[in-house]
Amino acid sequence: MRPIRGGSWSGDIVYEGYLIDNLPNSDVAAYRRSMEFLAGLDVSVVHPGHGHSFDRMRLRQLAEAYLRGSAV
Repeated sequence: MRPIRGGSWSGDIVYEGYLIDNLPNSDVAAYRRSMEFLAGLDVSVVHPGHGHSFDRMRLRQLAEAYLRGSAV
């Protein structure tokens, strides 16, 4: 993720919707580590590669839901 004045561009790592981690050559362990990092990230806004921007609370919800294995 690229930090920008209180926000971040997340690209395809986190966005609203089903988070895809089952493509050929996907590294689920690395994806989980990334989600653990994101859950604690102190940003005010996240700009995903797809869809609308969201706030820190939503980032945390998405990351924690992925780590629990459930969709939000």
